[in-house]
Amino acid sequence: MSVRSDVLLWAQRIVARKGAQPHQLLDINADAGLEVAQDAFHKIARIAHPDLHRNSLTREELELVTAAYSRVVSAYQDLRNLTLQTGRLPVLREDPPPPRPSSSVQSMPRMSPARPGSSGDTAPPEPGKLGAPGAMSSKALLYYRKAELCLRRGDLKGAVLQLKMAIACDPQSAFLRSALAEVEAEVGKPR
Repeated sequence: MSVRSDVLLWAQRIVARKGAQPHQLLDINADAGLEVAQDAFHKIARIAHPDLHRNSLTREELELVTAAYSRVVSAYQDLRNLTLQTGRLPVLREDPPPPRPSSSVQSMPRMSPARPGSSGDTAPPEPGKLGAPGAMSSKALLYYRKAELCLRRGDLKGAVLQLKMAIACDPQSAFLRSALAEVEAEVGKPR
């Protein structure tokens, strides 16, 4: 099998595992330690990271791989946080987690102002200026910041990929979808 087909099969398998435990997504034993989880995650990253396949997959296939990779990243972070948390601090009580803030943004600022004297055209996003992130999960915020870095470097395709990863982490965020639409519009403009 080719690398492309292996990655697509892996992504389909990961996406199909709804409600799977983190160790199942990383294909490790439930009692495996942090080092085993890290090795498994790094092995997956070397093979299935979306940046490795951005030129060889179609848009739909890349979105599938991105969604699967995002789930694996989340699973690894959850395992890592749980291991580090339980290794350092004892659990004092089992309180329910606080409610997550709403991910919808009431008034969404534009990513970039219109050019003076233009008829509705918008300027390309200023480097590092995607607008206010609003309320989003911490994992989505991480990818959002990476998208800002890509914009600073002038890597619009990289910014699109990072925004898609952020949306995979926080699918209800209207702000992220708006930011993605604006960056994709810039990618589609002829140069």
